[in-house]
Amino acid sequence: MSSGDGRTRRAAASRGRIADAATGLFVAQGVPGTAITAIAREAGVGVQTVYYSYPTKADVLVGCLDRAVDGADRRDAAPDLADQPWVRAVAAEPDPVRRLFLHVRGAAELMGRAGPVLDLVRLGAAGEPVLAAAWDRDETRRRAVHRVLVDACDRDGVLRSGLDAEQAVDLVTLVLGPETWNALVRRGGWSGLAWVRWAHRTLLADLVPSRFEADA
Repeated sequence: MSSGDGRTRRAAASRGRIADAATGLFVAQGVPGTAITAIAREAGVGVQTVYYSYPTKADVLVGCLDRAVDGADRRDAAPDLADQPWVRAVAAEPDPVRRLFLHVRGAAELMGRAGPVLDLVRLGAAGEPVLAAAWDRDETRRRAVHRVLVDACDRDGVLRSGLDAEQAVDLVTLVLGPETWNALVRRGGWSGLAWVRWAHRTLLADLVPSRFEADA
């Protein structure tokens, strides 16, 4: 391994520690209430290392989102979420009811990791271009994943009559979005399983009502 490779790996490891530390502090104390010095102390790095890794607090929060969604930051091109195993399983599943369940369960796992951070990004996006861009980028990626589900239902001829694909993606994005996860699970006290069951029933009724009636 070259010295350059070693520096790259050490820098990536530092960014990971910083993002992990910042996530806990941001969720517990809020972004404005968290000092960079506190993040550095929690991560076990120097303050200058934080600034070198993430020039602003908004950049730190974007790093937290990257870590929650992808397990790494997005200094390089973000991987396609549609390549994740659960999304491929959704596309390959022939039964529409189980296909929807697999999709909702995968979305719940994603929201369990990223929902709290997405809440913070959404709140900060109005006044911070870095966060607004991160929010838009994440929503675009999530919509691409939901389109995999919709296209599979459309391909099989089970999508509700009169519902076009773009409207269907809108519905899935709304039901499986961080807003509903944070409202019902984090603030409403629902279990993740209760959210999955509700989202599954809702999407069955909206997207493939004939299968919802048969499953009821």
